[in-house]
Amino acid sequence: MTTKGTKRFIWGFLILWVMLMTIFTFNDLNLSKALYNEHESRFGWFFEVYGEHPAFLVLLAASSILFSKVRNERIVKKVVVRLVSGLFILLSGFSIISLALMRGYGLAGNNVMLISLAIAVLIAILSQWLLNRISVQTLSQYNRAAWAAFVIVFAEILLVNVLKIFWGRMRFRNMEGDYSMFTSWFLPQGIQENGVTTEAYKSFPSGHSANGWTMMLWMLFMPFASKWRNFMLVCAVAWGICTSTSRVIMGAHFATDVLFGAFITITCMLLVCKLFKVDLYPNSQHNVSVLLKDKNTPYFR
Repeated sequence: MTTKGTKRFIWGFLILWVMLMTIFTFNDLNLSKALYNEHESRFGWFFEVYGEHPAFLVLLAASSILFSKVRNERIVKKVVVRLVSGLFILLSGFSIISLALMRGYGLAGNNVMLISLAIAVLIAILSQWLLNRISVQTLSQYNRAAWAAFVIVFAEILLVNVLKIFWGRMRFRNMEGDYSMFTSWFLPQGIQENGVTTEAYKSFPSGHSANGWTMMLWMLFMPFASKWRNFMLVCAVAWGICTSTSRVIMGAHFATDVLFGAFITITCMLLVCKLFKVDLYPNSQHNVSVLLKDKNTPYFR
């Protein structure tokens, strides 16, 4: 059963999102004209480099927990879970390092790829060394949260990138003053020429925004007291707003693009958490019952 705290979060999110989407729909182009400052904004540059990192960090944490937790399981389950989670540990670690090097320092080439992979392997080894010092029983408390976070990040990245290709909305900075090419977010343009690879037509929705708002998933790994989850919520909202705003400043997206990116992530979070029976604000009694159920649920054991 969904707790009162989670219900308040859902209704607050929906009401605020509808209000903002309505406002931005009629002011998309004007907002971009007013905020665009791609070449001089250090704020925009910082979040262009690091804004997406929360998604890969939470994927790294969730995958690491799942990898470590099956240490005492039967061989078949251990191999399957560790193959999948191990792959995503390396992919997320690689993405964290390579994106910082390429976007932040303009580095590229095979050497950057090798360095990023080597550091990702070191991160994986260190994380498992630390997690192996924690009992399986303790890790089990975050089992559902880890599975939920894993699925949410995978789902939002997939949805965003598929929609980008089929929506075909041109980015503000690629218009180069020709605003006749502006299209409203609710009018998909279809697959453009070389639409799978051409970045100019991938404005809607915003991947940076969707990945930035995944910082909210850290709420699932907070201690069960609401005050810690509220603190994490404030941090996540601040990061999400900054990342989203920076994308408009950099001319990479319109306001509706970033708002829809946030919608995808938060909606995925609410649906998957419901499916996996993970509450954003669990009651203490409810939380105990969930942990007890975990022991009798083969999928989550």
